[in-house]
Amino acid sequence: MSGLEFLIAVFREPELLDQWARHIAERTGWQRITIGGPIAIFVSDSCPFIAESTAPTHAVLGSIFARYGPPERCNGLDAKTAQELRTGSLARLLHEYWGAYLAVRQRSDELLVTRDPSAAMPCLYTHTSGGVLMASSIAAMKHASIPRPSVAMNNVADCLFRADLPSPQTALEGIEELAPGTSLVIDANGCRVVPTWSPWDHVMINSAVTFEDHVEQLRRALQNTAVAWASAAGPVLLGVSGGLDSSILATCLRRSTPPALCATLATKDAEGDERHFARKICDHLGMELVEAHYDLADICLDRPARPHMPRPTGRIIAQGYNAAMSRIASEHGVTAFMTGNGGDNVFGFSQSAGAIADRLLHEGLSSAVWHTSKDVCQLTGCSLREAWQAAIRILCRPRAYRWRPNRRFLSRDALAQLDATALTHPWLDAPDGALPGKAAHIASLLRIQRHLDGSGQLGDVAVINPLMSQPVLEACLAIPSWMWCRNGQNRSVAREAFRDLMPPSVTDRVSKGGPDGFGTQILEHFRETMRERLLDGALASHGIVDRSALEQRLSDAKPNWGADQVRILELLEAEAWIGHWQSH
Repeated sequence: MSGLEFLIAVFREPELLDQWARHIAERTGWQRITIGGPIAIFVSDSCPFIAESTAPTHAVLGSIFARYGPPERCNGLDAKTAQELRTGSLARLLHEYWGAYLAVRQRSDELLVTRDPSAAMPCLYTHTSGGVLMASSIAAMKHASIPRPSVAMNNVADCLFRADLPSPQTALEGIEELAPGTSLVIDANGCRVVPTWSPWDHVMINSAVTFEDHVEQLRRALQNTAVAWASAAGPVLLGVSGGLDSSILATCLRRSTPPALCATLATKDAEGDERHFARKICDHLGMELVEAHYDLADICLDRPARPHMPRPTGRIIAQGYNAAMSRIASEHGVTAFMTGNGGDNVFGFSQSAGAIADRLLHEGLSSAVWHTSKDVCQLTGCSLREAWQAAIRILCRPRAYRWRPNRRFLSRDALAQLDATALTHPWLDAPDGALPGKAAHIASLLRIQRHLDGSGQLGDVAVINPLMSQPVLEACLAIPSWMWCRNGQNRSVAREAFRDLMPPSVTDRVSKGGPDGFGTQILEHFRETMRERLLDGALASHGIVDRSALEQRLSDAKPNWGADQVRILELLEAEAWIGHWQSH
């Protein structure tokens, strides 16, 4: 969630700490939070926090909500949680609370800084002479007069290769990212990162919990988290497409105070014009809808869509979406923008036979497995034989999910270097007895993480992704994979949770358009400039891209871009991001 700005300086030498603290205070005017020890914490006016007034040993920065309390931001912690934090324990905080937060606490001679599991609170850090500086963004780090970091071109190549697999390394020299659900432990020996939350702790299948129970639990989690975010954020703009995910959020916000405003963005081609479906859900709920179009005038190849990010992220096409939504937000005076980002990921969207494999492993050969097989066939259009062949192939492989890199248009030399290091992440390490379909679900949660940081996306408007809130994550992880495809519908549990509140044309919708038509417009309109950028730019000069393969693809007079459209728009974003950081 953007807008929650902080700076943390940790220096064991008291004089150095005082110097940094005075410097940050003078440069920012932000409020200082004192918890004792070799640390100085500063928060912007827009960043709420919780800290004890007497002999403080801990602080929680950001927006935090009680899991079992009213859906509103907390101004304090219960006595038991506060006491556990004094001893350095996080267990009760993670169980009783959720939100976009950073928890800072002392434990003996250690300082522990923990990022919430939902990725809602960004956290970057860098080592300086004698200490560590942590911040919500690169922009916040500038307030501490950290020298502008240079671009790490090897890491840029890694970003393009990893296909959205998160990594603590950024594409800026000396800047690292603290992963969601981990803690940075700082002591006399330096820094180390330890896990504090794992999705694997929430996948245990309870056979006593029925499909209907999961439906009710998910509905309650979605409603509570969406309303809580709205109560804390002020006037909300909700991006809607008429698809399932954003429509669920509209349903949850239909009675928010003040009323949420909905907005939808259309391309000029029919595939990317979702206004009919957006009108359906907004008319049904009685919510106001603002309609706008993607506009080529908003696209500039010199400017990245996400300049504030510590690595190239997404595609340059996002400029069009961000510009249109920023205009609507400004015209209507909203302070927060909510998205349905992460819906496919958290709601277990899958086109594989993983659900068959999971149910067979969990229950053995039974009539229920045959029902799931038919669900998969109905969902994917395959035959029973094909479904079972795919399930058997899954069962014959290791349980851990194997992450596939994106090798398209990367040079042979770059790939030789990138292939030398395995693509790993702690969440991909499946424990004994793990189900392969659930491993794929967890991998899907990783795939969205890099796209959740809304820093600077819509200027000063906070960007919120309610579907990735911790209670929703944990509710979805507990749902067996075969329930997500029940009756041959993807995201079946989520559909059923809101079936009585949405029109059938939305609840049962299985296809969805997208902005690919606008992406094609960009590639055609900027064809010559694009060729120059990609064939003679930084990626080519550093040997990262395969120049000949790109030249051949870009020389097609009447190209059918297909899947290459996404990749080329990613490369244009990376090129613009490199130029931004090398010129500022």
